[in-house]
Amino acid sequence: MKRISLFLALLILGTSPAIAAPKSVAAKKLTIIATVSAELMVVSGKTIITISNSDGVNSNILLTGLDISGAQLWQKTIDSGVDEIALASAVDPLGNVWLAGASSAIPVVESATAPVQAENPDGVVAEPVTKLRGDMNQLTLWKLSPLGDLLGTYTLSQSAPALISAVSVNASGVSIVGQLLDKPFVVSATSNGVFGKVISIGTSKTVLGAIVRHSDGSVSVFGSSAETLGGKKLAGVRDGVLIRVSKTGAIASVVRSSAPKANRTWLAADSTLALTGFVKSGKIVETAFTKFTMAFAPTWTMRVPSLGTSTVLTAGNTTYGAVSSSAAVPGVIGWKPTSASVLLLTLDSKGVVSGAYGSSEIAEPISMAYSKELGVVGLAKTAAQTLSLFKLA
Repeated sequence: MKRISLFLALLILGTSPAIAAPKSVAAKKLTIIATVSAELMVVSGKTIITISNSDGVNSNILLTGLDISGAQLWQKTIDSGVDEIALASAVDPLGNVWLAGASSAIPVVESATAPVQAENPDGVVAEPVTKLRGDMNQLTLWKLSPLGDLLGTYTLSQSAPALISAVSVNASGVSIVGQLLDKPFVVSATSNGVFGKVISIGTSKTVLGAIVRHSDGSVSVFGSSAETLGGKKLAGVRDGVLIRVSKTGAIASVVRSSAPKANRTWLAADSTLALTGFVKSGKIVETAFTKFTMAFAPTWTMRVPSLGTSTVLTAGNTTYGAVSSSAAVPGVIGWKPTSASVLLLTLDSKGVVSGAYGSSEIAEPISMAYSKELGVVGLAKTAAQTLSLFKLA
């Protein structure tokens, strides 16, 4: 059994957060709903919606609605006639689904000219010319109803394709984080799809993978950095970073999460500022679940040995943290995986473990979603690289 390293410390704002006391709980089994072909998943009311990108003459986006048993309810396709790809997804307070991704511009139709018949005395049949795909240089938002009907498409042209990491939406609008020309960027739009200015943060030495949009239009973005940001210098090999960006696009604050000679990064966050990420020091890898205040002050943190991949979700007073685990976890009774397996921990308002659920059928958590009708539902990768939906029993 791997021990949680006693030598790693979370250094934020010069203080250490309260570390949740261990509590012994018995591991229960996660329920596998269905095997799916999808890259993304959200939940809206009673429906699980999976999103996949299909390839063909044009790349299109396929949405499938499922019930809690995995039975298909409906299926819709986004196909504008050009290439489009969905890279991140979120649900707004009304249950509408927002997809963020990239698309090609629709070609401008040239005015017709009178055709001239070329001479062809040898009767040569010309080979058909394959239409070249346009670069997907349009940053694109799609708004869909809970039933998958397209309500709006909003685009913002860029000089190169954008790699979008995450999208966050609330009643006032939508915000996106990703990489553009190897640099992290943030951009926001109104609920009607009016984009603001694209804001660059750092260089290729910084990677931002999670975003939370706040009610005042400001955003918090999270990831990792190996460079000075906002006057805050690198402390470890690579530090986790928490960055607040004002509504006007100014960087309001930067906080670094570091450990001596360690590699840290934040991978996911939810609207309550519960974050998850990994701490790697030598051969020791841990997942950290930490709850922050709006001022980025940690209120509690909880760490477990892991393979580094994790995701997080808060519903009510409970935080759900899923990790890829291959060893026993202190305080979790009956959890002794022999290969990568998903372990989902429930944490109370103080970060103390109140429940544990696992499955050897799935190896790596990708995302989780919640609705009061369905509870917690997740998407995970198996050891065979297929994808499965899971839920709490």
